[in-house]
Amino acid sequence: MQICSELLIAQTWNVELAYAAGDGISRELEDFGFDGWYGPSMNLHRSAFGGRDFEYYSEDGVLSAQMAMAEAQAAVDHNIYPYLKHFILNEQEINRNALLCTWFTEQSLRELYAKPFEACVKANLDGALAIMSSYNFLGTTWTAESRDLLYGILREEWGFRGMVLSDYFGNYGYMDADRAVRGGTDIMLGTAGNDAVMTDLSATSVLAMRQAAKNILYTVVNSGAYDDYVPGAIPDWKKILYGADAALGAVWIALEAAAVISYRKKVERKADR
Repeated sequence: MQICSELLIAQTWNVELAYAAGDGISRELEDFGFDGWYGPSMNLHRSAFGGRDFEYYSEDGVLSAQMAMAEAQAAVDHNIYPYLKHFILNEQEINRNALLCTWFTEQSLRELYAKPFEACVKANLDGALAIMSSYNFLGTTWTAESRDLLYGILREEWGFRGMVLSDYFGNYGYMDADRAVRGGTDIMLGTAGNDAVMTDLSATSVLAMRQAAKNILYTVVNSGAYDDYVPGAIPDWKKILYGADAALGAVWIALEAAAVISYRKKVERKADR
């Protein structure tokens, strides 16, 4: 299925068309058995030379918000949790994963760059939503470890209840899983071989990990992943494991019984002599 870029979708100023695009993407995800979508992307066009302008809607926060809400709502309607990204101020590619420090005013953040994210969160509170954070720093704090952003604004002010995923957890040096989880990140995006490992096992770190696990589970159980879930039903994989355990247990008992019988026979033969 071919879907045009978000830039082209926004140029239509057509919310119904944006919903149809999200609907088409969600149907394809359903066909492949996926319950999450790394999108839609809703950063702004700060420059015509932005490396991902094709992936973002426009330079206007309100227009981007309307288009993003339509696509995100389409995903939620299909019980797919969209990862609203990249949260936040990921408006340039140059050095974005090399200690890029973004400086801004609270007014510009709220009136422009945060507008699409805020609109989506507040419009879809009853659905399963996720957030993908960004590589850059807010001043001198990496977005994925910014408690003021991920708790103060996102959760406490906007009422977000889903999970927060980091952008790709590469070996960039400044990414720290312990600080990220404490700051409000719930899960790291990565593959085998990276260093997204928790090393702080203090009581406060364990509490942060427990909250992160709760946020992840809340998002997943409110998605299509649990459409076929029947309370109390035993899933097939458990039945297989139970059967395998029972078979191994039976074999073990039989071997034990054979060993005991063999031993008794040896004792009896010795007694007869």
